[in-house]
Amino acid sequence: MWMPGKHDAMAYVPTTLAVRAESLVAGGRQFNHMVVGGGRDGSLWRANLDAQELNGYLEFRQGSGQAVDSSAGRVYARLARLSITPAQATEVEALLDAQPASLPALDIVVDDFELRGKHFGRLEVDATNRMATGNSDATGVREWRLHKFNLSVPEATLTANGQWARSSAPDAMAGSTPSAMADRRRTVLNFKLDVADGGALLTRLGMKDVVRQASGKLEGQVAWLGSPLKLDYPTLGGAFTVNIASGQFLKADPGIAKLLGVLSLQSLPRRLTLDFRDVFSEGFAFDFLRGDVSVEHGMARTNNLQMKGVNAAVLMEGQADIARETQDLKVVVVPEINAGTASLIASVINPAVGLGSFLAQVFLRRPLIESNTRELHVTGSWTDPQVAQVTHTPPPLKETKP
Repeated sequence: MWMPGKHDAMAYVPTTLAVRAESLVAGGRQFNHMVVGGGRDGSLWRANLDAQELNGYLEFRQGSGQAVDSSAGRVYARLARLSITPAQATEVEALLDAQPASLPALDIVVDDFELRGKHFGRLEVDATNRMATGNSDATGVREWRLHKFNLSVPEATLTANGQWARSSAPDAMAGSTPSAMADRRRTVLNFKLDVADGGALLTRLGMKDVVRQASGKLEGQVAWLGSPLKLDYPTLGGAFTVNIASGQFLKADPGIAKLLGVLSLQSLPRRLTLDFRDVFSEGFAFDFLRGDVSVEHGMARTNNLQMKGVNAAVLMEGQADIARETQDLKVVVVPEINAGTASLIASVINPAVGLGSFLAQVFLRRPLIESNTRELHVTGSWTDPQVAQVTHTPPPLKETKP
């Protein structure tokens, strides 16, 4: 009995397409007020689309199942706008969480990208689906390589690249067996965020009036088990540096500011009576905020985070649980006494030495700084931090023989 093959079946597929619909469901996604005009040339589809959710030019080349980099096909798009609602984003996340065997290569540029109601400006994605290193046949393990993932708005620019592949690290997920890890892919993302106006960027992300101005960059690598679109805090790991200048923390609802509210030290005036409480209660203005942060199993740690303002410098070390939104931090506030203090605090704390050794060296040289310095222990949740002042008892004097 004769059965039509793939190429025979394609002969029955139309070569031109024109659609106008109030509502159209394609690929499990609904498009409203859709107008489509396009055609097919062999396995290549081309179309111009205009709908409430997107506008622009789209190409889709069907995969042959033979080429290493194109077994799932290729999507090429140049769009003026693309809007993804919360429900649609959840559907995409669920699709990726299901660990699809393959994904199409992507070459996408969107001038106005909207996700979950927030505008993220220009989006550029370049990704391929190919054999993982060490696999040469079509049945081997495949990986999705993200050559480019860029977002650009007037306030900041994110540039990133990475991959989504089977995890080979035995400790990639705490408490999981190797067989459980084999069923999940690991996302690795190298990123650099150049910030022109941190306050405006946070406003765009839904956190208005948290920070004024602030410019600089965050750069590093993060990784987690699961899809690229959904962070998995229990398996989140990596490291990054923070280097931000010329900003000011503003009075903000701690429920909105969260960890930034802890960093701003606005909780201090409510809980402690300090000589420099007005420095923080009115919004701490800083010349720089910088340091190194490492993350392991969702726990972020630092031992050299520094903020320098006109009236005080703040040094921090400790950890924060990103999933539970709690912290255990040692915070040292050094009042600005003279120009010597500024130059001292402006020096980079050696992460290998730690904050305690650094301060011991400072106090030996400048006892006046020690007498005015306050050391605090910050615990509890990000929205309700518990702050306790740490007092140090001077060591007893050694007895001297007559």
